[in-house]
Amino acid sequence: MYWDAVTTKEFREKILGRIDTAILPLGSVEAHGQHCPLGTDNIVPWHLAQALEHRYSERLLVLPAIPYGHTWELANFAGTISVAAEAFSRYVAAVANATLPWGVHNLILLNGHGGNIPSLSGVMEDIAEHGGRAVLINWWRDYSRDILAITQEQGHAGEDETSVMLALASPLVKMADASFNPYRPKYNVKALGLHDKNLRHATTGDGRGATREKGEKVLEIVTERIGKLLEDLWADNLYSRTDEKGGES
Repeated sequence: MYWDAVTTKEFREKILGRIDTAILPLGSVEAHGQHCPLGTDNIVPWHLAQALEHRYSERLLVLPAIPYGHTWELANFAGTISVAAEAFSRYVAAVANATLPWGVHNLILLNGHGGNIPSLSGVMEDIAEHGGRAVLINWWRDYSRDILAITQEQGHAGEDETSVMLALASPLVKMADASFNPYRPKYNVKALGLHDKNLRHATTGDGRGATREKGEKVLEIVTERIGKLLEDLWADNLYSRTDEKGGES
C-alpha cells in the first residue's frame, strides 16, 4: 500500500496494527553523465519500491519519496540540487521517526544516491534510538556482485546505471551523449578542482555499453534480493552462523 494514497479512516482500519514495515525511497537531483536524466537516483528506488509493493502489498507500506540529497561533488554540474548533509540527515530522521507512532517498526531506507550514505548511517542510529529497526539498502552497492555478473563494470552513469535507466525510462536517456571517464582515483581525496577528473563529464564509468536487456536483468535480481531481505526481516532471520573453522551454518 502507498501511505499517501489512503484516507485516515482507511489507515486506521486497514493499516494501523496490521502493517509494521515501510519503505522510504531516497535519491537526489544531480547530473548523471551527459546522457541520463537528473532524476536517475529517484527513478530507480521508486521503481524498486513499486515492484516490492506489488509483491508484498499486504505487508508493506511505501512512503512518499524524499527526492533531494547531498551531492557535493556534482554541485557544479548544471541542474544539480545539493542539500547540506546535516539538513538532509535531520529531515530524513524526522520523517522516519514520525512514522513510528503509527505502527512502523521496520523502516527500509531504499537509497539511490551514494552521497547520501554517510548521512543515512547516522539516521539509522537515530531511528534505532527511537525504538525502530532501520535497514539501509544501497541497491547498486549492496548487490554489486550480482550486477557485475550482468554488466562489465559499474559507475556513476556507467554501464549498470545507464542500463537500468534504459529499462525504466529509455526516452529520457540520450545514448549519443554517453561517454567514458578514464580516470580512477588512487586515494580518497576531496578538494576543490578535482571534479574534472573524479567525475569527468559527471560520470565515473562508461555508459556506452549499456543495454535495456542488461537493465531488466539487474532490476530483476535486485528486486529478488530485496524481497529476500524483507522476508528474512519478518522472520527475524538476520544472521548467519559461522562455525569455528570459518564455515557458515
